[in-house]
Amino acid sequence: MIIPNIGIIFNWRKDVRISEIYPIHIRIQIGSTSRYYKIEVPKKVSYAEWSGQEDNWVKPAHPFAFEINNKIREKKNIIFDLIKRSYNFNKNLSFETIFSHLKKKGEVNSLYEFMQTYINKPPEKLEENTLKKYRTTLSHLKKFKLQVFFSDIDNMFIKDFYAFMQTNLNLEGAACKKYMEAFKKVIRQARKENYIDPTQIEFLFDEVRIKVPKPKQTFLDPKEIKLLRDLKFQKGKEFLERDRDFFLFQIYTGYYYKDLAIFTKDQLLEDEEYGFMILGARDKNGNQTIIPLFKFPYAVSIIKKYKAEKEKKSVFDKSYLIEEPAYNRNLKEIAKLAGITKSVSNKVARHTNAQLWVRYGAKGAILSKMMGHAKEETTKNYYDVNIPEIVEGARLIDFTKLGI
Repeated sequence: MIIPNIGIIFNWRKDVRISEIYPIHIRIQIGSTSRYYKIEVPKKVSYAEWSGQEDNWVKPAHPFAFEINNKIREKKNIIFDLIKRSYNFNKNLSFETIFSHLKKKGEVNSLYEFMQTYINKPPEKLEENTLKKYRTTLSHLKKFKLQVFFSDIDNMFIKDFYAFMQTNLNLEGAACKKYMEAFKKVIRQARKENYIDPTQIEFLFDEVRIKVPKPKQTFLDPKEIKLLRDLKFQKGKEFLERDRDFFLFQIYTGYYYKDLAIFTKDQLLEDEEYGFMILGARDKNGNQTIIPLFKFPYAVSIIKKYKAEKEKKSVFDKSYLIEEPAYNRNLKEIAKLAGITKSVSNKVARHTNAQLWVRYGAKGAILSKMMGHAKEETTKNYYDVNIPEIVEGARLIDFTKLGI
């Protein structure tokens, strides 16, 4: 690798000024090319005040000699640290990298400075809620310790920070895990940018076991489903009707949102006697499903409303399906408009589907088939044996009367 040479240069342009005071620059030479970085000082220096000696560049007679010499030393150390890290990883330095570090305010080896830059200019596009999580993590770290340098970070630091969140901030396991994951992501990015030696993070998060209790499943009751079903959207909010309809379809089928995109026409069967059923496989575990869609009359109208063109294999036109994070945000707004106080998300639909069947009398084995939990030896046997069982098991259940 090419190791940069640096030198402290006084009046590098060889100007002649009436004031007889001149700026100080750091000359950075990479190969045959040199660039100059101006050191900001409280007061410029004259030739009589300049000694040029290492660590005592400005003579004590200058009123700001200590501050200026310290500033020169600080900037030199930033470059030396960069050279050292780059040398360890056999990575060439560019002028752009050196100048970007020299222009940073504060301590270049500060974790907090690095993390703030990560938040202001993330290496990838992040949602506002994700950025908020990083900001809160940084706030908790500053409460834990006023300043942290990369050299301070070890396994004991991680364990102490976790204990601090538990005892001093009274955070539960899920919150601790969320902020620790954000911290871990920043540390990994710092490793990529050579701020941290690989050996330093090898066992960094070992022995930090965060216990998170299994969350209580949230589901909607029939009255809340009917509130969604009957909800009318005002001007400017018409787009929410689409997501409300897909959420209802999830409730009727037990599907996750991503399942709607892979729901194909060959899985939709119209039985002459009973009506529509879904015979297919969920993508999560590959287990076969049998869903008596005829029990939810409104489900068919949703299919017709958002159906794909005839030549397409999928049931739904995929142009109606949005990114899952945006979908979940819309669901929360829809729930609020409907007067539902529960935290509604994509997964709530599947839990609601299961609770409906259990509440109104479906047997466990029947529910397993509808949810895709049971394994069968062959698709043929599955179809031949279980369709009548599903019909019989759901015969006495009538969701039509609930208006959902």
